[in-house]
Amino acid sequence: MSVTSTTLSDIHSDIIQTNILTRLDGPSLSNTATASSYLNTLCSDNTLWSPIARSTWPSITHPHVDHIISTFPAGYRSFFDNLFPSLTTNSSFPSHNPSELVSAVDIRYQNDVIYSAVKLFKCTCSDFISVNLNESEQVHGIPRSIDVTVDEIVGADKAALSHLKESMTLSWIIIDPVRKRVCNLSSIKPVSARGDWVTNETHLRFMKVLPGCDPSEMVQCRICLTLGVGERGVGLNVKEVILKVRDLDSCCLNGIEFLRVIEGASMEENNVLKKVVDDDERLKSYMEFKKMKRERKEWVKKKQINKEVAIDFGFVVILLCFYSYLYFVYL
Repeated sequence: MSVTSTTLSDIHSDIIQTNILTRLDGPSLSNTATASSYLNTLCSDNTLWSPIARSTWPSITHPHVDHIISTFPAGYRSFFDNLFPSLTTNSSFPSHNPSELVSAVDIRYQNDVIYSAVKLFKCTCSDFISVNLNESEQVHGIPRSIDVTVDEIVGADKAALSHLKESMTLSWIIIDPVRKRVCNLSSIKPVSARGDWVTNETHLRFMKVLPGCDPSEMVQCRICLTLGVGERGVGLNVKEVILKVRDLDSCCLNGIEFLRVIEGASMEENNVLKKVVDDDERLKSYMEFKKMKRERKEWVKKKQINKEVAIDFGFVVILLCFYSYLYFVYL
């Protein structure tokens, strides 16, 4: 009695692609592609990756972004593989000057897209400070209101802030059309949330820590999302979204420095790697950067004190020498 073995390749490829692979999400499809060379070939079909990427980041449906992605080596698959998992930090950077970078931003509340925008910007000038989406008119669709009722006078209370931290996600993708590379500068979920009773606004902060121009230094990619209260306290609306990249001295990077940080992150240099992180690790990274900033301030303060002591000591020595000189001259 002969036994006939059946392999995966015996199943018609259309059955696998149409009935199995189309049911997978991005991470699952990416993992499936590594199982065998046969599955890798089937998973390379761009029609599988296009709907996944578009549903994950609706902002990339913008015609300019869609055209850039079409120039990537493997189209939407390359785009997704560049962004998943998230970047984290565990040579000098080769510099190049792209004519423009592209920001693609998507904000979700309970997994529903409430804001999606694309902004083209240049950051080669020395006075580059931040990227503010309020300056962009390229917002897709009508921004939706968040179905949360808050006090019309004092804004979101502690319970509302906690709910927003759990329910809000933000993706800020930077696309380099020259190198065909992308990276996500957001922590995805907020690391902090606070209300401002003066302006009646709610501020959510997203953060990513990356190596700076000097690999031994760290920088913070900080995204501030401001939500305004609707009439009679019904609904929260996206009012402002701004990205700033600062070093340990809280100084904003200029254009050239920003380019080098983005290049190093997208190329996964200087201990930058892609890794799935949970809320604890995300918060830990945020707290560690704050600790580094405190230690840096203490070091600068101590250095300044030592400098002042050295100056005072030098002044005393000069004064003693002067009096000694007068003493021996008039003795």
